[in-house]
Amino acid sequence: MELALRWFFPGMVMGAGSQLQFRAGERANFQADPECGYIPVLGNAAYDRFGCRVDRYDEKGRRLPDRDGSQPRQGKRILFVGDSVTRRGRIQDALEKHYGKQDYEYWNAGVESFNTMQELVFYRRVNSQLKPDQVILTFHNNDFQDTPLVFRENGELQIHFMRRDGQHINAWLFSHSYLYRWLTGLSLGNLDRARQRAAVKEALAGFRQITSQQKVPFSVILLPILKPYEQWTNKEKWSRQNALELLKEEGITTYDLFPDMEAALKEGVDLPESPGDSWHPGVAAAEHFARYLVRQKILR
Repeated sequence: MELALRWFFPGMVMGAGSQLQFRAGERANFQADPECGYIPVLGNAAYDRFGCRVDRYDEKGRRLPDRDGSQPRQGKRILFVGDSVTRRGRIQDALEKHYGKQDYEYWNAGVESFNTMQELVFYRRVNSQLKPDQVILTFHNNDFQDTPLVFRENGELQIHFMRRDGQHINAWLFSHSYLYRWLTGLSLGNLDRARQRAAVKEALAGFRQITSQQKVPFSVILLPILKPYEQWTNKEKWSRQNALELLKEEGITTYDLFPDMEAALKEGVDLPESPGDSWHPGVAAAEHFARYLVRQKILR
């Protein structure tokens, strides 16, 4: 059976979960981590020593020259943390366009497919060394996903988002035996939403506590699914409702973009970054969201 599964289903997870698909050349930017599952490699072509994108500031935190060669004055350090929406920087870029570069620095610590607990661990260990003046977390529906199972196969890093917590799965067996993967897929049930909710609550509370100790303002941008609400799945509606409840329970300042998204839909704004992508806002959507956030005075 082992040989047959390897022959007919090469690279498959057998119903146990889904694999993170890296963009070309990105796999080398990450390494396995016992607490975080995976974590960026610091000081390479993608992430600086603060765990931020390297295309805006040098290793000493000095702003890189603009394309015209000018060197803007440094300002308050605004740190954006989150997943791929943060990493791609659409909303951050739009906010920078509105607020300008004279009074603020815009640091991007987004990591592809990170959940809130991973973002907290990364902030606590790495991002906080930047000593930001304000921290803004971008929260999305898929932040309720579990920390993934991470291992190496044929010398390459593999990241699998399981249908239950990866700590209940033997990573060595999963990486070496397709039969074990198949049996694991058969044994997994539905996601435990109560446990996922508790994990996100713990992570949000952790962010609130550590930023409070550091006396750093902390807020959350709550992203919507980029399509009319009647097209949302039950899971998507559940995640939004629970996110709103948890943010209120933790007393965290929240900028909910759902009402502004509905306004943008009525105006005919093209929301997705690419056709069919309801997760990542494109330039037009980010600009619409940024105008709303500016009116809400998100930067302090």
